[in-house]
Amino acid sequence: MRATIVLAATALALAGCQSAAEKHAAETGEIDVTNAKTDEVTGLIKAASAKTAVQPGLWKATLTIDAVDVGPGADNARQLEIAKGLERDATECRTAEQLKPFDIDRLEKAAGECTFIRYVAKGGKVDARIQCSKPNAPVTTIEIAGTTGATGFDVTTQNTTGVAGRPGYSLVKMRSTGSRVGECPVQAKG
Repeated sequence: MRATIVLAATALALAGCQSAAEKHAAETGEIDVTNAKTDEVTGLIKAASAKTAVQPGLWKATLTIDAVDVGPGADNARQLEIAKGLERDATECRTAEQLKPFDIDRLEKAAGECTFIRYVAKGGKVDARIQCSKPNAPVTTIEIAGTTGATGFDVTTQNTTGVAGRPGYSLVKMRSTGSRVGECPVQAKG
């Protein structure tokens, strides 16, 4: 009996640690924040995950590179051609683990300290503007817009580093789409 009371008290204490925004995200799957740090957005995405989970199964997904600009004097057409080598068009089985949301903590490892100027994910739409900075490097701005759901997505991402016309400038714009097209085939046991 005492253990039950202690467990209940612990659960209540932990529930009290959840912010109002995290409670809202957990209840609705919606996120709407401005000027938020990465750890806050990470917490909100985790809180919303039960309501926003993507269905495992057979998925058809594409990634296209729409634009590349690496600044003046560069052969942008050649850079775009190289980047297009990264494009993908595949139909594959995806597990729930593989379909988990992107771990945005990895973003800071690559881009430096980040602030989510805007991060809105609700009503099947996502709209975000993220600014990241590293010491002695130009600021990187990532803009994300599109639609997401349990059985499909269509998202455009633009990554801009620095200021156009200045050293260190680059821009990459890509689009990823996907749709769940069915169940995975049953694997034959050999």
